[in-house]
Amino acid sequence: MRLSEYYAWLKKDWAKAGFIISIFLFVFLFVFVREYDFIVFLLLLQTPLYMLHETEEYIFPGGFGKYFNTKILKLQTEKEPVNETFIFFVNVILIWILMPVCGLLSTIDYRFGLWIPYFSFFAGIAHILLAIKAKKIYSPGLIVSLVLNIPVGLVTILYLWHHDIIKNIFLTPHLLIGLGLNAILPVMGTILLRNYRQKERNQHKLKNAT
Repeated sequence: MRLSEYYAWLKKDWAKAGFIISIFLFVFLFVFVREYDFIVFLLLLQTPLYMLHETEEYIFPGGFGKYFNTKILKLQTEKEPVNETFIFFVNVILIWILMPVCGLLSTIDYRFGLWIPYFSFFAGIAHILLAIKAKKIYSPGLIVSLVLNIPVGLVTILYLWHHDIIKNIFLTPHLLIGLGLNAILPVMGTILLRNYRQKERNQHKLKNAT
């Protein structure tokens, strides 16, 4: 398989691959890491949990991009401006690269990964807010958020605080990082929407000119 073909496959099926990777990571973390360092275990655990979150968003039942475009941005189109390319790069860079790298760096210094449970917690809360904004009972990713991301993220934060790894649950830069990374996503969505509408206006002007 050529590199371009591999990229095309990964771009299309990254969430399915993530589900398989999450199973491997769960086994590895519980068998090898949990006894080695429980705090590192908790920080690294957020990655496969979020991959399950992505499974719900993009595989079963899936449809997060369509949901965001039609229910949140209130557009007629289902595939733009939050498209396959945007979804791929955001999830791979943030969940597949940044989270596990910072989790691994926490083996050197816990502070590298202390933002991760805050991110997971706020990402779960964000799905509740999305459902409220869309005036729907459900948003893709909500079930895993309620069952796993929010409770495990919160328990991890409380465990870190109880063991004096985090001095103050609220007055900590790790909270700001986790919240900030979540806040970047709606900002990016706003930029995409603005660019999409500008593109539509330009196309409309071009059509009228011809």
